[in-house]
Amino acid sequence: MFKKILVLLLGVSLIIFGILRLKRDKAIEEPGYLKFVNGNSLVKENKTKEALEEYKLAMDTNEDINIKKNFEIIKNKVEEEKQNQQQDNQQNQENKNDSQDNDKQNDQKNNEQNNKDENQKNNENQQQNQQNQQENQENKSDSQNNEQSKGSAPKELTPEEKAVKQKEEELRSIMQRLEGNEKQAFKNNERVLNISENKNSENRW
Repeated sequence: MFKKILVLLLGVSLIIFGILRLKRDKAIEEPGYLKFVNGNSLVKENKTKEALEEYKLAMDTNEDINIKKNFEIIKNKVEEEKQNQQQDNQQNQENKNDSQDNDKQNDQKNNEQNNKDENQKNNENQQQNQQNQQENQENKSDSQNNEQSKGSAPKELTPEEKAVKQKEEELRSIMQRLEGNEKQAFKNNERVLNISENKNSENRW
């Protein structure tokens, strides 16, 4: 009796096992399960967006809890990657804006410095022109005054003119001394000649 019950239980177990195995094989062959497996492969390749699409398709035909869990995990990961990308883009844009602002400020500073230098140069040129005009006007006035006062008052000599005049006086003094020496030599020669003639006359007599 016990043996019959044992055989019966064993037979029932084999039937149940066969049914479960048949259901499992059938589930594996379902398109939803195949999409699930394909999604797992894409996750391993870091293709999260493609894997998320595969999981969506898998859930349309298969209600396996594992597919739903994987879908939620990959969905969160995709959203996180999207946020990180947005942050990176925002940071890059801010850096770009900062760089443009710095370039703009540098250009503005350079322009201000150039304008300052140009204004300073123009002011210097203007001052120089005014000074030249003033000197020309003063020279013109001096020339007119000299013409008006010519012969009535001695002209004040510049240091250069004084030096030239002093040289001229020294040369004139030297020439006068030379002329005096020459005259004295001429007189001495005449005296010697007269003495010689007198001696010759006395000797003749």
